[in-house]
Amino acid sequence: MLPSLKLLANESLGVPWSILALVGGIVLMLLGGNWLVDGAVALARRIGISALLVGMTVVAFGTSAPELALNVMAAIDGQTSLAFGNVVGSNVANISLVLGLSALFAPLMINSRIIRLELPWLIAVTLAFLLVALLPPGVEDKSGYNRIDGFILLLGAALICIQWLRRGEEHASDSLATESSTDVETGRDEQPKSAFLALVLFLLGLAFLLAGGKATEEGAVAIAHHLGVAELVVGLTIVAIATTLPEIFTCVIATRRGHADLAVGTVVGSNLFNIVLVMGITSMVHPVAVPTNGWWSLGAMVFFTLLLLPLARSERTLSRMEGLVLLVMYAAFLAASIWLELSSAGN
Repeated sequence: MLPSLKLLANESLGVPWSILALVGGIVLMLLGGNWLVDGAVALARRIGISALLVGMTVVAFGTSAPELALNVMAAIDGQTSLAFGNVVGSNVANISLVLGLSALFAPLMINSRIIRLELPWLIAVTLAFLLVALLPPGVEDKSGYNRIDGFILLLGAALICIQWLRRGEEHASDSLATESSTDVETGRDEQPKSAFLALVLFLLGLAFLLAGGKATEEGAVAIAHHLGVAELVVGLTIVAIATTLPEIFTCVIATRRGHADLAVGTVVGSNLFNIVLVMGITSMVHPVAVPTNGWWSLGAMVFFTLLLLPLARSERTLSRMEGLVLLVMYAAFLAASIWLELSSAGN
């Protein structure tokens, strides 16, 4: 059984207010996504680094904030199954749902930096995340992530950030970075913004995204509660998707504006942050055991991550058809996860 919804929603929230929170949250995220993309691209041009690097660092960290906030609250309350499912489910959703929706709006051109440098990093970290769960001593005689594992994951986060900073410093002489800059310059941006205005837009966009994501999550879970939907189903669907909404809005808006690098970089960076930073901090707060059907979810996360490499290498483009396939696969993942949980609950 999943934990009580008290962690996620105010049970006194009435149906009208729940609907208002849901709709209002979506509007906030739409506005925030537009401003964040405008500010991020303008800052990238002013600082002289690629939109790809900005997407993988600042934007990815910002859009991972809902997962981090939810997981810390869950860990404090000992709701480790929810924390585990949020990280793994969000990573699966980022690849299949976020990139799938983005590709439907416009085919995603994937530059060589992502294929040669960033995807191998993500695949290595994802496989290491699976390995850490298998290694002893685990959590109370179960496989999982103890505080030592959490510390190791946080060290990995520090190493990744240092590596990205070095790449930013080498941008001027990096041919791959030059390619990214060329891709950014082909975007349909308005007149160049001042550094101050770009920063204000970025921060406002981030604030609106976080506030909108929280309001949407609260409203959606409250509506499900009033409708009597099983907490199990709510946790596997609404919570995972709600915490991924900032990535969805940011990446779709970036794609429509011709900034595929920002969209793909946000997904890659967000998945890395979810593993090493979000789960690292969560495990430090409270050890996280792999739940009953957690190995299925972990396997699915590894599968979708490995799938990114052949998709990226296929003509260096994620087509609309491939985006549709990703969405169908995500629907199948949700259906299988719910069926497994219902079967376990019935036994």
